[in-house]
Amino acid sequence: MKNINISAYKQEAKTMIQLGYPIVISQLGIIAMGVADTIQVGQIEGKSAVSVSASGFVNSLVFTVAIIPLITLGIIAPMISKAQAEGKENEIRLLFQSGMRISWYLGGLTVLLCLIMGFFFDKLGQEPEVVSIAFYYNILMSVSMIPLLLFVALRQLSDGLGRTKMAMVITISAVGLNIVLNYFLINGIGFFPRLELIGSGIATSISRLYMATALWFLIHNEPEFKTYTTKIKDDFSHLIKKILAIGLPAGLQGFFEVGVFSAAVIIIGWYGKYQQAAHMIAINMCSVTYMMVTGIAAAGGIRVGHFWGLKDRKHMMIAGNTALGISGSFMAMCATVFFVFPQFLIGLYTKDANVVPIATILLLLGGIFQLSDGLQATALGILRGISDVNFPTLITLFAYWVVGLPIGYLLGNYYDLQTAGIWMGLTAGLTASAILLCARFFKMVKKV
Repeated sequence: MKNINISAYKQEAKTMIQLGYPIVISQLGIIAMGVADTIQVGQIEGKSAVSVSASGFVNSLVFTVAIIPLITLGIIAPMISKAQAEGKENEIRLLFQSGMRISWYLGGLTVLLCLIMGFFFDKLGQEPEVVSIAFYYNILMSVSMIPLLLFVALRQLSDGLGRTKMAMVITISAVGLNIVLNYFLINGIGFFPRLELIGSGIATSISRLYMATALWFLIHNEPEFKTYTTKIKDDFSHLIKKILAIGLPAGLQGFFEVGVFSAAVIIIGWYGKYQQAAHMIAINMCSVTYMMVTGIAAAGGIRVGHFWGLKDRKHMMIAGNTALGISGSFMAMCATVFFVFPQFLIGLYTKDANVVPIATILLLLGGIFQLSDGLQATALGILRGISDVNFPTLITLFAYWVVGLPIGYLLGNYYDLQTAGIWMGLTAGLTASAILLCARFFKMVKKV
């Protein structure tokens, strides 16, 4: 058995943490808006359960569609890192221009699909009072995907060049703005009207517009980036095709995972608004840890992509193993927090006696699938770093839709475990995905 180079792993962990923690915080900031929205609408007196249900229902479905362009754009940062390692400055410029073009194309398509989807909410078996307020909230959340996707496209340049703190600072300030706007618009403070859930949608939309505007201004005014943001007349259609050829299959990976969770939201809605509200609270907390791990996955993908550009198989393996180790350790800590403090965490969202007991059980189950969720997300990230997306897409399709959802449906409906049964199925799907994707990475690195 070969000796493990401990010093190399320590150095890689240090480098990855320095690169990755701003990405983690940026990812956390994006999901923190959803957390803030859920907590603040959960305080609406007399409408806590229905507001949380409608908010979670809409955000779940919109994110299911938006995950494809979000992940498609996310593969540009490793490509920029690889181009930088190879000394290809002109390619970095063209990759940036390609990303901006794609964000507009896919953003418009995302908004159109989400708006159409809103007209069919009443066909999905949800309670009428949930559907009635979800329709208008959906319009706001759908349109706000345009500035969010522009922000993500802009971030690929700064992240790919190792300047990950810029997006982090902007995202943190946007979360603060969202919380303040939520307070005034949900509750009708001062001269602001009381808009409740619609107010939350307006607050999120304004905050996302601020994120895109602020990052655009910084990137276009910093000397380091002007080299890459200056438009050139070279044809970059080949890069758009390359990004889409890699990014769309990667986006489908996210779609298969997020889609199965959205299917779970719909099925749980059949059990009633209290079960759905409990699910949204628990999954909201799990989404926080998941988004933080996607930051580690992005950093891992950038590092693996860098060594791939150098044709350095040894350090590709070290970078991949380090990313998996960091994410696994982090998720183990998160699971411990879920196990020890479930009542406190749920109490941050709601005091509804009909919701709290269900949410407590779900949060404990969520602690169990944290480790698998972290490993599969990171494995996908480092596989994207070497542009391996097609076969992993089939893995995610199998894990979530052949293993996870059928098991959850069987346990939830035929064994009458309802929401808990659905979550057990999700855990099975995540575990299958983690095992298969990690095995895929180790196999692919050996071929380099």
